[in-house]
Amino acid sequence: MPQTPVFCQSHAKGTLDVYSCGTKVSRHVLDACQKSDHVFASDKLLSALGDTNAVCHNLAPSPRKALQFAMELAAQGSHVALLSTGDALYHGLGSTLLDLLSKTFPDKQRDDLPFALNFHPGITAFQSLCHKAGIVWSEAQLFSAHHKDIQPLRILQAKTAIIYAGLPLTAPLIARRLCNADPRSGSRSCIVAENIDTKDERIVLCTLQEACDCQMGPTSILVLLPHGAQQVSLPLGLADEHFHFENHCLTNRYVRPVVLSCLRLPSFGVLWDLGAGSGSVGLEAALLQQDLAVHAVEQFPDRCANIRANAERLGVPNLTLHEGNILDAMPNLPDPARIFVGGGGKDLQYILDQALARLDAADPDASLVVTAITMETVALLTQYTGGVCEEALSLDIAVRTDMIAGRYSHLAPLNRIHIFSFRPRV
Repeated sequence: MPQTPVFCQSHAKGTLDVYSCGTKVSRHVLDACQKSDHVFASDKLLSALGDTNAVCHNLAPSPRKALQFAMELAAQGSHVALLSTGDALYHGLGSTLLDLLSKTFPDKQRDDLPFALNFHPGITAFQSLCHKAGIVWSEAQLFSAHHKDIQPLRILQAKTAIIYAGLPLTAPLIARRLCNADPRSGSRSCIVAENIDTKDERIVLCTLQEACDCQMGPTSILVLLPHGAQQVSLPLGLADEHFHFENHCLTNRYVRPVVLSCLRLPSFGVLWDLGAGSGSVGLEAALLQQDLAVHAVEQFPDRCANIRANAERLGVPNLTLHEGNILDAMPNLPDPARIFVGGGGKDLQYILDQALARLDAADPDASLVVTAITMETVALLTQYTGGVCEEALSLDIAVRTDMIAGRYSHLAPLNRIHIFSFRPRV
């Protein structure tokens, strides 16, 4: 197999056909492979083909290199078949292939490729499972643990949730993560299944707690059913007991919703949480917007340990922690859509200058939000001219204390919090 594929337009245009084999290889796919010059597939799918005139290529051990070679053969005029288990475009080889195509032919549309590219659909394992179990999945929410972590609270919020397992999270391990996130969910009805449409197929109807003790592998699926579902609160202003934190390095639970409101969280993009402390603001943002990539920066090791523990406890996979000085870390962070500054000390003005310079001034919603308690920080922010101050507000919060003389209660004031919102100058 060539190390560096060379693409050339042949006189006769080749084809690259991607077949989603679903849960088993159909007669249609077998016939198509017989008519192909080359077939690329996993060892398991290749063994299902039997005798064929095509040259067979195993996708292992490097699927990306194999796909590059398949593209080269198609560009040279060959008819190439690529077989994928399940649905090639749902956490399958199709997404890898399209990524390679965008990098190899960055300026070409699909019709302009040096070969004809065709995708052929096939039923997925979860579709087959839903038909076997009589589950209407048109309103179900789909999740996947293929080579990534999960968000337990978001899964538990779904009325019906279908979760593809993988490594290291099998369906029973996912069930355990969900029960740990909300012990009340242990009585919820669910289905755990594996090896759908094979001789080793198993489908088990049980409670989520019982699913924790099932023995299943990475080809398993967990389905949460509506029966027994518990109301899951919006992860906004979470109580202090949800977090590990050091001293007072925790943004007040009543302040967090105001900060997140000022940030006008986007549905995707990048949020910086600078001087993250316990990570509470960034973690709640990540829970509220699962496609938002949160990058938290904190220089103190003990606080970093707390952020990691909090992210694991809350089941937040979309937060990346950068341990170190804020000014040193910022040049290596991806460009942000929003920025929250919860710390900075003596370097605050330099942090604001560099952070605002990274925001897109053409985006009307691009903003940097910073909180302050001390008079010195408030004075600096009041006089700061490096950005346009859109909002400045202060919050006076008082909370009820223990009864006085066993009969009376009163509200004890907390430190006044000042919140400033800046946008970059055009």
